[in-house]
Amino acid sequence: MSTTSSTPEQLRRRREAADRMEPMTCGHQDPFDCQAEACRETNPAVAEPVDEAPAFDPSDVVQLWAGARSLYLAGEFPKYASPEWIALHPDDPRRLAAALAAAEMWRKYGDEEALIAWFREASRARPSIADRRIRAELDQAATPKPPHQLRATPGWPPIAIPGKPGRYLYARQEKAA
Repeated sequence: MSTTSSTPEQLRRRREAADRMEPMTCGHQDPFDCQAEACRETNPAVAEPVDEAPAFDPSDVVQLWAGARSLYLAGEFPKYASPEWIALHPDDPRRLAAALAAAEMWRKYGDEEALIAWFREASRARPSIADRRIRAELDQAATPKPPHQLRATPGWPPIAIPGKPGRYLYARQEKAA
């Protein structure tokens, strides 16, 4: 699933998929629409919310942030977007702690599916170079090459001859006719 699509696009796609489903016993086609007590009784697949009301005043953002931070550091929160996370009350600090953890993982590692694909590709066994060449190619590659013939270029400084200290190659001066 692409993570670059916007929330309205995701909602539209979810609604289109829900339209193709058979209606549930409560009449809803999308399980996330089943929020009333009557729906939960007729549809056991809908998760029960863990907390119905927050333990503090939702308008106190500092307390929400402090609670989420302590839960994040303690690791006491469900995985982001899991059924347990969806069942939490919107003002539950565990919900924010899970979102913080998911954002931090995204910052560090990027797209999880792309990262896993990269790890699989990087750890894939590859044949050796020798296995990909025939013996004649390897023999040809191993044959010594003739030495490079040094030639001085007109207009450039002289070239020191390797292995012969004090000896230089000079460019030949061609005389004009």
